[in-house]
Amino acid sequence: MPSVSRSRRALVAVCAALLLAPAALAEKGVDDSTGFSGPVRASGGPDMFGYLFFDQDEAECNFDFVDISGTGTALTYTASGMFSADDDGGAEVTLAAPIDFYGTAVTNVVVSTNGYVAMGATLATDSGGDFSNDCPIPAVPDNPPAFPGRLMPYHDDLAADGTGGTTFVQYFADCPRAGEAGSEDCTIIHWQDWGFFGEVDTFDLQAVLYHQSNLIVYQVDDPSGIATGVSTAIGIQDQTATDGLEYLCDNDGGIGAAAAVCYYNPSCIGLGCLGGDIPDSVYDPAIPTQSPVGLLLLVLGLVGAGAWVMARRRSA
Repeated sequence: MPSVSRSRRALVAVCAALLLAPAALAEKGVDDSTGFSGPVRASGGPDMFGYLFFDQDEAECNFDFVDISGTGTALTYTASGMFSADDDGGAEVTLAAPIDFYGTAVTNVVVSTNGYVAMGATLATDSGGDFSNDCPIPAVPDNPPAFPGRLMPYHDDLAADGTGGTTFVQYFADCPRAGEAGSEDCTIIHWQDWGFFGEVDTFDLQAVLYHQSNLIVYQVDDPSGIATGVSTAIGIQDQTATDGLEYLCDNDGGIGAAAAVCYYNPSCIGLGCLGGDIPDSVYDPAIPTQSPVGLLLLVLGLVGAGAWVMARRRSA
């Protein structure tokens, strides 16, 4: 009888696995991120490092999409797992010039099919297969291997295997998208005709990396409105996922059909890249709680203040 019981349990386990396999597969393409970020702001920051952002509704960030599909180098993706290379995959890219990212000069990156750029050097560092965004930003990625330091122009469960999409990269000695800090060289990473997993409608997105001012610009060209209102992740986070600056994450308010978000490096701000004083409306007092370190510092500060008040009362 015990052997029969064990056989039954084994049969039940096998049947359960077969039943759950389609359900697990169905999670692909389903938004399973962990939190709602709140309303979209046209400007924000600084994070602990000092980055600020502005979107296309502010004078500090213009939408000027550059189509490099006819001149750029097409990337070849490497599959990260069971899905195709043009669904969940990554491609190693060596930039023609470095960009400062949270104080580190970055030259080698991994471009993902899922609308992000890992600031790690190789596919062994980040496979590009992270299709599940995590909110709020910063957040430790949940796919192995994964590098926390990331640009997220439109991180979601994206794919090109059903849309015929391609990703192009091109360096310009004089950037065709005039930088907010003036004329300089740049690298453009352009996802053309990209769509969501299991769907056929497409949109274009790109990241423009400026090598002198270290400005980072995201642009989404979506005249049909496919990407508008979708719970995606747009932002930046540092190499340890302890600091970052979120534009939106899991916000059903979404973005516009012609959207741009500009991230200003503090080194650029110090050189007067914004052309004047920074508006007080940019600064968000809630920013320190967006990272674990900031939250810890805030808690320690409150505990210290409370202890000081208690000590003063006792001495009185």
